[in-house]
Amino acid sequence: MSSMGNHTFIIPAYKDSPFIEECIVSLKNQTRKSNILIVTSTPSPYLQQVAERYAVEIIANNSADKGIAGDWNFGLAQAETRFVTLAHQDDIYECDYLERVMQKATKKNTQIVFTDYAEWLDGRLRPRSRNLKVKKFLLFPFIIKSRISGVFFKRLPFLFGNPLCCPSVTYNMEALPGFAFSPDYSYSLDWHAWLELSKKKGAFVFINKKLTKHRIHQGSETSAQLATDLRKNEELKILQHLWGACFGRFISRIYLGGHKDNII
Repeated sequence: MSSMGNHTFIIPAYKDSPFIEECIVSLKNQTRKSNILIVTSTPSPYLQQVAERYAVEIIANNSADKGIAGDWNFGLAQAETRFVTLAHQDDIYECDYLERVMQKATKKNTQIVFTDYAEWLDGRLRPRSRNLKVKKFLLFPFIIKSRISGVFFKRLPFLFGNPLCCPSVTYNMEALPGFAFSPDYSYSLDWHAWLELSKKKGAFVFINKKLTKHRIHQGSETSAQLATDLRKNEELKILQHLWGACFGRFISRIYLGGHKDNII
């Protein structure tokens, strides 16, 4: 991987996404340039052609660790830079995403920087959904103070759900020794990760600007997850771990209702 600064966009590609080119173009058009790398456990001629078209290196994950956690962890391991963003293949990044993130990321003790996001549906911005309103409400500690290092307030937004947009997150790998997504989760691995990181020393930083567009479509991983009980069961498991069996189930019912906005 050629070195371009201290940041890398890693795109964990799965099968042949028709939107990955749009994602790559949005990364190439950043006002602050970065390394871009595709990793995949499902290599194909299509992905190879896309990678060659945009002069992006592609690395196949041939390890035994498969699934989302395996792919994400493999991707993080390929980066040779201090800062890494796991760019989801269907999503779009505003041209100033990286510039704004890196202004915050290099400050002392930063663990992760994440941004607000919009939903992209049928080629245009989707009106603000109930799901987004609830997530923004859960982030209220970060609305008051964008940089939080205290364990209680850093952890508070994640006790009732996962309000953080995973594709918007940039990781400071130097501040995250030994960090890896848990293979015990197939869909809620990011939520579990934020809860674990919130207990460790360092700061979470929120940029209250919509710098990513999360694509909602029938073939997306989000839509596929919501069509199964596995995601619901994983979320229930986390909430019951946090709140106990009865109250955790109660919160789960409310949280699950917000997902209906993302079912296509």
